[in-house]
Amino acid sequence: MVKIRMSGFRAVLSLVLLAAVIITGCTDTHISRRKQQGELNGSKSGRLEKAPFYPGNDGLYDIEAPEGFDWKQFDGTTLNFLVENNIYANVLTKESEQFTKLTGISVNIRPMDFSTLVQKINLDFITKTGKAQIIYADPYQTLNRFSDNLEDLKRFNDDPSLPHIPGGMEDFFEKQVETDSYFISKDKLYTVPFDSTTMILYYRKDIFEKYKDKFMADKGYDWAPGKKGFTWERYGEISRWITEHVPKDEVKYGSGHMAKRHNSLYCDFSNVLASYGGDYFPDENVGSLGVKEPEQSGFNEESFIKALEMYKKIIDSAAPESLSWNWYYAAEAFKAGEIAMMPNWDENASSFEDMNISKVAGKVGYSILPYGPVRSANIFGGTGIGINKYSSEREKRAAWLFVVWATSPQTELLVLKHPEGGVIPSRKSVYNDAEVKDKLSGKIIDSAGEKTLLTLPTVVTAWKDENAYYRPKIGSGYAFENIVVDQLHRMLAENIGAGEIAEAMLKQINNLKK
Repeated sequence: MVKIRMSGFRAVLSLVLLAAVIITGCTDTHISRRKQQGELNGSKSGRLEKAPFYPGNDGLYDIEAPEGFDWKQFDGTTLNFLVENNIYANVLTKESEQFTKLTGISVNIRPMDFSTLVQKINLDFITKTGKAQIIYADPYQTLNRFSDNLEDLKRFNDDPSLPHIPGGMEDFFEKQVETDSYFISKDKLYTVPFDSTTMILYYRKDIFEKYKDKFMADKGYDWAPGKKGFTWERYGEISRWITEHVPKDEVKYGSGHMAKRHNSLYCDFSNVLASYGGDYFPDENVGSLGVKEPEQSGFNEESFIKALEMYKKIIDSAAPESLSWNWYYAAEAFKAGEIAMMPNWDENASSFEDMNISKVAGKVGYSILPYGPVRSANIFGGTGIGINKYSSEREKRAAWLFVVWATSPQTELLVLKHPEGGVIPSRKSVYNDAEVKDKLSGKIIDSAGEKTLLTLPTVVTAWKDENAYYRPKIGSGYAFENIVVDQLHRMLAENIGAGEIAEAMLKQINNLKK
């Protein structure tokens, strides 16, 4: 048993208390909402019945359907779910048998790497085959370009003959819904939030504890991550110190990054950019509902140039292999005990804490990312799932049942507490679970058990308004990101100045508008 210290959690607890107020309000209106839905549903009695998936009374919003609803009406239907290879998808692959047993609907969950996923979804939409009925619609690569190819889910959620989203869309965190589920306006609901991956800092707490006094003697400051004094400037200095002073049989490099010519490089730099108060486009709603094309640019701002200069220093202080690592390979290096610090997605914690495959299990610390002159900025990378517009009506309605089940509070809680580690919940009501409350309040946890819960306080802190960063969601997002990635990699690999790179980015992005 490992006891979590209370220090550092006060800010988190304030957020939990606020969430508790929201959740209480949601709970109080649950009965009236259920009554209203019952009056509108298509059953003769006007009553709703609890779905058969989770028979217990867990205090969460239940999946409900009109009285007498035939859960087997789509028996024999087979659906294909294209999704990124992540923890949520992997857990559902093992747990969806329950859904199939009760509905007769088979779901081929097809996890794949991010680049392959984007290509396959693009191909399905361009050919209009509708063979992938359920779509993991990344807000920046799919939703922004192909929203017209996704079904408006309001059609199903408002249908009185079908089950609805338990607790309504208001049970999800508002900013995450705006990012995951809408594009430009809220007129159409394209997806329901599915996962909530977030960038955090991983570090070797055993290394930091063992060498803290020696570092203090050399540098004269506390190197503990998560504090405002832990800046990107100091992060680079700490990385160099570890590389130079800690024996190689303990750790090879002070830090590692995902600076390959890949979407990961764009994400890695964006954390630094936002911490300097910069952004690519300052247009209103560009990081939430999104815009078709931005009208303003932040590439020639001083904050942008300073962030480029700092990122170059960060990579110079990191493992030289960083230029060939994406998020997967950086995580593998950390898991193998080769690097002492690394920004990466929170879902990696489950593999890091697995003693069967990880050399650092029980030695990992979690923190929000280092501070820039303005703040700590932690990318929110959550994605929603939607329904392919080109699938048959029968397949669409069967897919809706899966979407309702896969995004329900009970399924979120199941994934969170799964032995293989899960995903931090995107629903407010799940934070009413007693065990989740215990984790956030710093009570004793079993580090060998529910691994994802170890990162829960850090991720909740990263989601606070002052710490979260939401990337630009624009119609030309695919081309824009490629420009940023190409120029960033050129800066790092060819040692080109920040000013020249910023100018090259701006020129190429302006050309997109011609």
